[in-house]
Amino acid sequence: MSEYERLGAHRQTFQPAPISNDTVVRGCALVAGGLLVVGVICATAGSLVGSAAVAVLALVPLSALGLRGQHNRRRRGARLDLFDHGMTVYFSGQEIVAFRWETVQIRQLVIPFRPADAAATDYSFTVTGPGGAHAEFDEQLFANAREWGPHIQSAVTATQLPRVVAVIDAGRTVDFGDITVSLDDIAYQGVAYAWERVQTIDARDGMVRLKCDGHWISLAPVGTIPNFYIFNEVAERLRMAAATDRIALEPAPAEADQDTDEDENLSA
Repeated sequence: MSEYERLGAHRQTFQPAPISNDTVVRGCALVAGGLLVVGVICATAGSLVGSAAVAVLALVPLSALGLRGQHNRRRRGARLDLFDHGMTVYFSGQEIVAFRWETVQIRQLVIPFRPADAAATDYSFTVTGPGGAHAEFDEQLFANAREWGPHIQSAVTATQLPRVVAVIDAGRTVDFGDITVSLDDIAYQGVAYAWERVQTIDARDGMVRLKCDGHWISLAPVGTIPNFYIFNEVAERLRMAAATDRIALEPAPAEADQDTDEDENLSA
């Protein structure tokens, strides 16, 4: 598969995460255990009706636990392989899906916009490629998400960013989901915001936001933006370039004072 897709040398393999990492399994087990303890207490106190009622309630998390366990068993054969020029994703009983860094689109549910947020990042990826290639995986499926997550995002950004910058520099528009970016503006749902008006762009609280003319405007959810890191990089470059041009056009205070002094001398 890697030879056919020209993915280059194999770099690393990530196996399924331990079932103990599954928060759903842990939650169901805790709830079921708690209910069973309550049922035992009721039975000890002589309340057989209460004990039976609690036992029936305990069947709900136990059933969910069983279903989740079956689901996890089906994914035990899954694996994620990273190569020089792309990656492959495999789920038990399915064909291997290959993605190249130069054509893949990554949608990440949560983006660590600030360094302090990186530790709490949820690496949940939806990956698409040419020909309908598709895969979804997260840190509960594959172990060591803080290795494969940043690596995949960095590889995609380093490979595709130069081409995106060249397209924008050529005067064309690039789509990032429902958001479009060009040399002149950033647009969403038919409304364009000139870069000269954009003061800040961030992605807090799961939404891409921009501060335009002193007002915060929410655009699209972070998880809908393909290759968010490329979008953020080009948007910040264009915003900064517009801000620099605006400052360059403003008269310096010293020059304004000098002009005032010259006017006063001429009047004298």
